[in-house]
Amino acid sequence: MLALQLKFPWGRYYAHPWGINPVRLRDAEWPPSPWRLLRALASGWFRAHPGETPSQELRTLIEDLGRELPDIAIGPVAFSQTVHWQPNFGEADAEDKAAARYKRTRHENHFAATASPVIFRWDAVPLDDSLRPLLAEIVPHVTYFGRAESLCKLCLLGEEVPETANLGWCKPCVDTSSNAPLRRIAENCRDVFCADPGDFQVADLWSRRSGRAELNPNLAPPHLVDDLLSHQPLPDGARWVSYQMPEGWPGKWVVRVPRITRRKMITSSSQPRVAHYLRFSLQCRIPIPIKFTVPLAERFRAAAIGLFTKVSGNTATSFALSGHDKPSNVEGDHQHAFYLPLGANPGQPGLLNELHIWCPYGFTQSEIEALMRVQQLNWGGGDYPVRPVMVAIGDSIPEGSVIAAGQLSSRVWQSRTPFVPPRYFYRGNLHRAQLKVKDTPEHQLAQCLRQAGIATPGEIRRLAIGGGSQRSLPPLSAWDIVRAPEGEDSIAANVATAVHTPSDPGTRPDNIRRIGLFFEIEFDNPVALPLPALGHSSHFGLGLFLPERRE
Repeated sequence: MLALQLKFPWGRYYAHPWGINPVRLRDAEWPPSPWRLLRALASGWFRAHPGETPSQELRTLIEDLGRELPDIAIGPVAFSQTVHWQPNFGEADAEDKAAARYKRTRHENHFAATASPVIFRWDAVPLDDSLRPLLAEIVPHVTYFGRAESLCKLCLLGEEVPETANLGWCKPCVDTSSNAPLRRIAENCRDVFCADPGDFQVADLWSRRSGRAELNPNLAPPHLVDDLLSHQPLPDGARWVSYQMPEGWPGKWVVRVPRITRRKMITSSSQPRVAHYLRFSLQCRIPIPIKFTVPLAERFRAAAIGLFTKVSGNTATSFALSGHDKPSNVEGDHQHAFYLPLGANPGQPGLLNELHIWCPYGFTQSEIEALMRVQQLNWGGGDYPVRPVMVAIGDSIPEGSVIAAGQLSSRVWQSRTPFVPPRYFYRGNLHRAQLKVKDTPEHQLAQCLRQAGIATPGEIRRLAIGGGSQRSLPPLSAWDIVRAPEGEDSIAANVATAVHTPSDPGTRPDNIRRIGLFFEIEFDNPVALPLPALGHSSHFGLGLFLPERRE
């Protein structure tokens, strides 16, 4: 058995089904097609061997994979699209061209958002010692899958493929008597573009058979897609095959945004609370720096509150979304929603591509619909808007999530974003700062832990930006650095970060930025933090603590 696993670090897979006009699409290609994977493997070999003709080992590997329809494992997915307008000077008349005006052509870019890996498994292809070196050579060179935005990491799995609860297997539909591939029209089936097991040659991946005799083997052939446009719709040795999707498809696996209706929804207080946790994939053309944590969370919250008010009536309020107008039956603080932007790739802690929303009080159906309808967020100068796409929802935080309030125990917890003390802890300007007695950041962090119900003894250590103890901290360039006085009373190892500013007309503009520090908390015994974030602006992503996993 041979198994390959695809992971998408940005949580998105851009690809249009082969040969289908994007204007006529409803969804992106899903599951990813085995034909596309074979082309990616061939491309990876060519990148590793520039200017060389395909080796016999590569031909044997690709043809062995193409002669079997693989099983495909997928996880929960959400379908969405982005729209952009391409300048079209060809459609403009002479007067418009002279005035530098031009027509625009609309393009829709469909994608699938998923946080789960995709696994391809061939049961009849043995993973012997002759294949391992070849695949080990190819795999690092497959860096994107589908469109160039679909950054990916391809890896070779062992003989045993791990079975996880959030993955389901797609199986090819075949005739039981002849074992021939079939196409079916059914809700639980989707068409997938595959190599034809009975008629596939490795060269079908890059050239047409009818024109192959005229090709010079030492020169690159014409691009296959360009060649097919003027000769035939589909490549040789390929066919469409219906795959039966995992049990419960699509309801259990597809996260859908509800259709906007004009009906008036009942208020939040009279509805049952149906979920406590949501996760969104943040789709953006460029990576989002972590210093925009608070502005991004603020914009999402404001958009959700506005949508809730719009569909529920001008007098409707939501404590879960806003934190205001706390109901009489709610005890304690921090029961409303935490909006926590985070990066899914631990190797790039300075970038954001996910938004976790956790609410101890719980969300009603009306509030969830408002959250799901947030279409666009602007950050920085607004040139590259963010499109949130929901990929997970549940009554509790899923197992394995880094946001595990009250569910994951650890002796060591470390800042992912700066902890901003709730109270100002220095007098005067920063260059001549005098620390307030009993208001040091360490004392305030300890007080936050006590208020959260933590009584286990431990040690609080301040982490130095750029020092050897930072490990998983974002790089220095991710934050605006504040110069601090040196010495015993120094506010060393701190950053200036944007914080949440209440919509109070009396709020001073110089309160928008506050001093934040990175900490490591080591308890005597494992502790499960009941709150994921502590301190000022903790509901907007600051003071986020994650368990430190030491190697």
